[in-house]
Amino acid sequence: MCKRFLSILIIIIAVVLNASAEATFTVNNPGNVIQGRKFALTFRLKDGQGNHPKAPNLQGCTLVYGPSVSTMSSTQIINGSVSSSYNTDYTFTYSADTPGKVTVPEVEISCDGKILKSRSITFEILPADKAPSQGSGSNVRVDDISTQTPGQVSKDDFFVRIELSRSQVYEQEPVVCTIYVYTKFAISSFLIKTQPTFDGFLSEELETARDFETVHYNGQNYYRAMLKRVLLYPQKAGNLNISSGLYDVTIRQYQRVSMGFFTTTQPVDKQITTASNSASVKVIALPQPQPAGFNGAVGRYSAHVELSPEHLLTNEAATYSYIVKGTGNVQYLSQPLISFPPGFDEYTPKVDVDTRYSDGNTTGTYRVDYTIVPQEQGKYTLTAPDFVYFNPATKEYETIEMKEIPVNVGRGAATSVAAVEQNQIDKGMQDILYIKTNHQPQSHQIDRVFSQFWFWSLWILLVLILVGAIAFNRKQARLNADIAGRKLSRANKVAQKRLREANKFMKDGQNDQFYQALAKALWGYLSDKLGIPASQLMRENIQSTLEERGVTEEKTQALLHILDECEMARFTPHSDAQVAEMYQMAADAIKSLENTKVTKNKA
Repeated sequence: MCKRFLSILIIIIAVVLNASAEATFTVNNPGNVIQGRKFALTFRLKDGQGNHPKAPNLQGCTLVYGPSVSTMSSTQIINGSVSSSYNTDYTFTYSADTPGKVTVPEVEISCDGKILKSRSITFEILPADKAPSQGSGSNVRVDDISTQTPGQVSKDDFFVRIELSRSQVYEQEPVVCTIYVYTKFAISSFLIKTQPTFDGFLSEELETARDFETVHYNGQNYYRAMLKRVLLYPQKAGNLNISSGLYDVTIRQYQRVSMGFFTTTQPVDKQITTASNSASVKVIALPQPQPAGFNGAVGRYSAHVELSPEHLLTNEAATYSYIVKGTGNVQYLSQPLISFPPGFDEYTPKVDVDTRYSDGNTTGTYRVDYTIVPQEQGKYTLTAPDFVYFNPATKEYETIEMKEIPVNVGRGAATSVAAVEQNQIDKGMQDILYIKTNHQPQSHQIDRVFSQFWFWSLWILLVLILVGAIAFNRKQARLNADIAGRKLSRANKVAQKRLREANKFMKDGQNDQFYQALAKALWGYLSDKLGIPASQLMRENIQSTLEERGVTEEKTQALLHILDECEMARFTPHSDAQVAEMYQMAADAIKSLENTKVTKNKA
């Protein structure tokens, strides 16, 4: 009886919560579809009851059936908190008839006396595969496993391609390099043997899309996945080449197997090695002569200066800010050299760069804050150098004049009248000293200090501190001169920071982002620890270097296995248990390497 009452109570609470939740009406984008194929367009009504929506009229498509209706409800009780959801899906089946872009208009539904609307979406109908010419190509289709039979993999059925957003740019003007894999087969594993190199560029890795999409290329339809996306800033003029990469791939083909009364298909894995294409960018030199004040800024910018507070007082700090906003090589701008008037104390400036990637370029703000403290009263003018940049759109150098800021420094509360009067003395008269107003009689007990124990102890302590400071300074100088040594010293610290980021993704259930962060942590750690540049970081180099440094075969293979799993993660799903196990393996591998002397070759 008690159990029945509890069940009824839970149902009542769920109904009440469901009634209080706000209803939503959404549409699921079907993605690109191929001409002649059927596809489903699904609308979802969440936490509400409504009538059946009308089928939208789609250009180039024919309605085959719909809507088919399915419902799903769920109730959860976590730590005494009850949550409930109720979904109704309305699915329409269409036939894709004519290639082109298709717009799904807003669709209305009446729900609990209200009219809800779905958002408008677009997708594309791709042309059907062109028939291959005689003696070339194949009949493999991405949507038909009966055509994906075991055999030789044609270069037209699987390839890796480097694509550039622009083929011609100015120096310091960004270009986006994207590496895609095009395939008509499912992929079981994908390992990078050799990474493409970006010699002559400053590079910045961008986030990559993790899903496959259907695309039409050279008359054929493919599944396409993004492997890598990099924002490149060319540093010199001429034709700069991006070398090809090398990849080990396992693809899945299907063979027909007779089972007596019927025939079925069975997956067969095939390993292949493929190389991407190479690409080049024509880099145009910036016009000469370059104007005075130009420090390499390329793009479209605005700039100004600010002073806070506007009214200054002696011995009180103020902030003078140099702010540049715009689109271009924002993160590589140079700090301006500003000379403040005599009588102003200046402290180490703070540089803050805030950028975001958008439409093939970087947009953001470059800000330098100078902390200044006026020491004397009077009228002054704060000036900053003009901001000069090259605008690729106009192909000209442009100058933004920085306004002068006049300031009237008043007397601060901490300033004494005597100090103000004494500051009026000409600073050029260095041979005249100020008259002391607080004269104290000399003590006749000074000679007794030298006989005190604490006096000599203090001197010995000061000498030891001085020796230690000199030794520390020399060590820091050696580390600053030794880039590899500096990277080695911070390799474990950087790796642990990135592992914490991967751990956060793991706890949030974001497995794709977890593997991406884990791979970034391991590749960065190995680059710093082994002194291998990122462009030369590949499995063969890692394995040979670890062997030279005396690392055991077992530890080396364990580390390579983790790297391989991270690369395959985008093509194969993993459970939460596998993700947790992979995180622990990576942490143990880094800890094991830290406990192994890998900084010197074997004797």
